[in-house]
Amino acid sequence: MVSIYTAKNGKLKTLTIQELFALRNDAEEYKKTTLWIDLDNPTQEEEETILLHYFFFHELTIEDIQRERLEPRRGDHYPKLEDYNDYLFSILNPLIIPKNLPGSKYFETEDIPLEDLELLFPTQQVNVYIGANYLVTHHYEQNLAIDYVIEFFKRNPKSIERGPDYIFHSILDEIVENYTPVLEYYDMQMETVETEIFENLESVTLERILEIKKGLIRLRKIMAYQREILNRLSRGEFRHISKTEMHYYRNVYDHLVRIADLLETYRENISGLLEIYMSVTSQKMNQVMKVLTVISTIFLPLTFISSIYGMNFDFMPELRWEYGYFMILAFLLAIALGMLGYFRKRGWLE
Repeated sequence: MVSIYTAKNGKLKTLTIQELFALRNDAEEYKKTTLWIDLDNPTQEEEETILLHYFFFHELTIEDIQRERLEPRRGDHYPKLEDYNDYLFSILNPLIIPKNLPGSKYFETEDIPLEDLELLFPTQQVNVYIGANYLVTHHYEQNLAIDYVIEFFKRNPKSIERGPDYIFHSILDEIVENYTPVLEYYDMQMETVETEIFENLESVTLERILEIKKGLIRLRKIMAYQREILNRLSRGEFRHISKTEMHYYRNVYDHLVRIADLLETYRENISGLLEIYMSVTSQKMNQVMKVLTVISTIFLPLTFISSIYGMNFDFMPELRWEYGYFMILAFLLAIALGMLGYFRKRGWLE
């Protein structure tokens, strides 16, 4: 689906593809118009019409954005930013935010148990072209951040006239803001794991801790790429980003830096929790081994004595004694109790 929005004189208008081509034929009108074209899961024909026949974008960028459809096994392309003189091309990896994630502005339902949320949040690929008076966004999956920005501009149509760099900033700001509830969820999971390690170790699995760690590492990697993109956009490196909007990009960059620092703290915390888990597990195992060792030690002399009287020699005085059996049982019991008393006195049973 292709959605085409234009802004002029404080009014937001939706165009068809035919009207878009007609607009380009009027050079004066085209220069005065701010365009935002959103390709949401477009067909190959729609991609070629907009990206190749209308804007004539570089074939390498087309190859990057179509990789997700043509080679789905390779996954999303990592974030990047490239300058093609007439336009900027960027790839972003926003997180897919579940609708039952607490703290998210997209929160809709509690029907899905919180425990069923994935600890490894999936991402999607969003491709962006930004030119002098246009912004083109491309994605094969529904993107809540873009949907939110579209709804914002429908309520505030005059805002879109600030230019494509402002629209791009709004999308980036929304993507970065969505990191916050995800990190809060990770923080909640780590607090739960920490409590369970000391109170109910059996309910904690190594797989769960490693999944949290893997999710944090993956998120840190993606965030590092996008932080570099925002850093370049905020320092006046590109002519398509106005000096006025650079301040807004810098604000988003500062927000992302704070989130990245918090993420690094979480990554260290989960590594610490992993060490604590291994230590507590080892301590529990040592406790079990100590109990088994005590039992084995007690039974060692009992087994030795019992084996002597199980050799079936004909000349063993105690075998002919009327109370020999009870004497041996009492002797074995005395040894066992004596050893238990000794172990307790030395503190080996604590």
